[in-house]
Amino acid sequence: MLLSAGQIIKVKGTTPNTQNGPYLYLFNHQSMLDPFIVGSTVTEYISAVGGDFQFSWPIWGRLIKRYGAIPIVRKNLPEAINSLNLAEKEIHKGTSFLISPEGTRTITGKMGIFKKGPFHMSLNTGVTIIPIGIIGAFNSKRLNDWRINPGIINVNIGKPVRKDYYKNMSVEELRDNIRNKIALLCNDDMVTPLEID
Repeated sequence: MLLSAGQIIKVKGTTPNTQNGPYLYLFNHQSMLDPFIVGSTVTEYISAVGGDFQFSWPIWGRLIKRYGAIPIVRKNLPEAINSLNLAEKEIHKGTSFLISPEGTRTITGKMGIFKKGPFHMSLNTGVTIIPIGIIGAFNSKRLNDWRINPGIINVNIGKPVRKDYYKNMSVEELRDNIRNKIALLCNDDMVTPLEID
């Protein structure tokens, strides 16, 4: 599908061994193409948490429901927490997940603020986090622009971040640490001076 849209995907780094999962794949959200981009690089079945509005779209909504994606109502905190609780249960069963911590696509090309939800999930489940940086997707399909521009999209897969690394961090510390890792992977200039390895 990506190739038919004129997108050439170049991957740097490797996805982890599926037998050591589950994993929580976290990425910077540049474009509506991002789930397909990340999905094409991951070698295991993954589910996702996505905005509830997508589930009402005629074809796409039906596809993601069948795929097991979980809708999240971003503006309703109790419902959002319930959605993340459902995702946590699936992680405990061994299902890996794909989430954008920004919650929505960038309108500038730069990363937005990371929400705390995925990091509560991480601390609650001890799941291994895989940071992913996407470069070029913003130019391919921008928010509020119907055009899809052919281009090269680089996907940089970071080193796994395991429970032993982050188990003593607060939600905020973990969020900022992972944001830094993703910022480095996507050449975003919003890196704060934290220890990054």
